Amino acid sequence: MVAHGVFDSEALTLMRAALDQAWIALPSDQQTPETRERIAQAVVMLATQWERDPVELGAVGLAERTRISLGVH
Repeated sequence: MVAHGVFDSEALTLMRAALDQAWIALPSDQQTPETRERIAQAVVMLATQWERDPVELGAVGLAERTRISLGVH
């Protein structure tokens, strides 16, 4: 998945799907560049730990979305 700091195409596809899943679940007033970055960072962090399960990647994205919705930083 990650070799020398680079994700393979399968990992990128899974990460993008996780990000998109969390993003579309957000109310439009919370869809800001900062929010998208936070969700992406959460997904990337898990992916760097060799996680490939799309359910797990999606779950971390949705968990971050929930924290954002609740105003948790």
